[in-house]
Amino acid sequence: SAGTQAARMISTNEEEKGRVPAAMDREQKASLIEKTELSQRQPIPDGKLTGPLVFAVFAVTLSSFQFGYHIGCINAPMEIITKFVNSSHKDMFSKPLDEGEVKLAWSIAVSMFAVGGMAGGLLSGWAADRFGRKGALLLNNIIAFIAAVLMTGSYYVNAYPLIILGRLIIGFNCGLSSGLVPMYLTEVSPVNYRGMLGSIHQLLVTISILFSQILGLDFIFGSEYRWPYIFAFTVVPSAIQLLTLPACVESPKYSLIVKGKGDQAERDLKKLRGTDEVEAEINEMKEEAYVAEHQDKVSIADLFGPALRKPLIIAVMMMLSQQLSGINVAMFYSNEIFKGAGLEPAARTYATIAMGSVNVIMTIISVWLVDHPKFGRRSLHLTGLTGMLISSLLLTGALTIFQQGASTVPNPYQAASYASIAFVLLFVISFATGPGAIPWFFVSELFHSNERGSASSIAVAVNWTANLFVGLFFLPLNNAIGQYSFLVFCAFLAFFIFYTFKFVPETKGKTVDQVLADLKRRSGDGEALEEVELDNRN
Repeated sequence: SAGTQAARMISTNEEEKGRVPAAMDREQKASLIEKTELSQRQPIPDGKLTGPLVFAVFAVTLSSFQFGYHIGCINAPMEIITKFVNSSHKDMFSKPLDEGEVKLAWSIAVSMFAVGGMAGGLLSGWAADRFGRKGALLLNNIIAFIAAVLMTGSYYVNAYPLIILGRLIIGFNCGLSSGLVPMYLTEVSPVNYRGMLGSIHQLLVTISILFSQILGLDFIFGSEYRWPYIFAFTVVPSAIQLLTLPACVESPKYSLIVKGKGDQAERDLKKLRGTDEVEAEINEMKEEAYVAEHQDKVSIADLFGPALRKPLIIAVMMMLSQQLSGINVAMFYSNEIFKGAGLEPAARTYATIAMGSVNVIMTIISVWLVDHPKFGRRSLHLTGLTGMLISSLLLTGALTIFQQGASTVPNPYQAASYASIAFVLLFVISFATGPGAIPWFFVSELFHSNERGSASSIAVAVNWTANLFVGLFFLPLNNAIGQYSFLVFCAFLAFFIFYTFKFVPETKGKTVDQVLADLKRRSGDGEALEEVELDNRN
């Protein structure tokens, strides 16, 4: 073609300058040059926050609300529900549970949420490609309704195993949505708002955690007879999503790249952007579609091959850095932590709510920070991990000092209990700065569309597996070594700080190819290709 002939002439000059490796074949050179010329002719303009885009973000992140709600909803009414578990077991089996057995049953109920999440996360990529991002989210609400009936009905039929089964099923629902929502948000967002809108997922998670903790107060739903309403509330966000999401567009990238519906993708993109000038963005999608069309569909097994192994490891490490930081210890067992700090029951409840409020406020700030010109994904993640490490060390010290005076009334080190609250809040602030939101959408910035579904499945499943690991082992660990259990998380945090600094590339404002070029530079290979890509970008 004429384009290829022009590319040959241009690439000869580039070879003489040492900027294009002679070993590259002509088609590769042509592709690089033509892609450069296209990007120069049609730069993608900055997008706007249009009404259809904002409405789509609202409708989709109702699934994020569901996710966070079931992280926090069992915290405040824990003692009341465990009494029901013991009473129900006695009525069912004519034998009460001892204290250890009650704690075991409660740990299983907590952990089943993560088991379901693992399965849902692993299937999220398949569901996203099979039913569409929007279609899979709509179908996922059926699962939420089933879980709500089981958990709420457990009280009325006096069968506590239904809570465990319901937690397993709602975990599956949340595992699916934790893969689907960030994927949809990343694909519909303009590049200049990709970080901010991608962070809305985590913002809704934190808002719903706080909301669920407030509902669990004893004068709202946290009483002996009203606690089933906490589980019944599950149907509210699902019902709203079923009313709103059908009015939203499917991801244009999914329509064009996966389904091959170019006209539909263009119509939907024009609606989202509020303008007919979407040619540059459509052309970029077509380039990605061309690559996907001429490559086999990437399976989960393919991700472990040499070409994709490095970005996959980074995606997994980002997810592990979120969960093994100890954040879910603070969310699931905040009452236990504050009890260890010597707080009375009422004070523990309100300290937990204060923690949730700080988490929401800081996450709102992080939504602004993540696309701020002075900050990147990598720097915010490092800052958050470092703050969590420092606050965990300080929390361990405060709890240790308080325990030294626990046998004396009044405790001469009572001030240490209040210091522990401050350090938990600092821990939450640090988490919200970066590790809370960034891993969820970071995965989508490392992989092309034909790889994204499978990569998201693995990353989300790893996140939930780590969630399960923490949920199962924290209480036994805490019973064995007390406040020193936080030192285990300190070791994890120190490792992830090193790993992020050494290996994680910056993804802000970059295409997947540019991110991969940076990754090759960090690993010390692919230097020639990197020079071409950097030159083209310039």
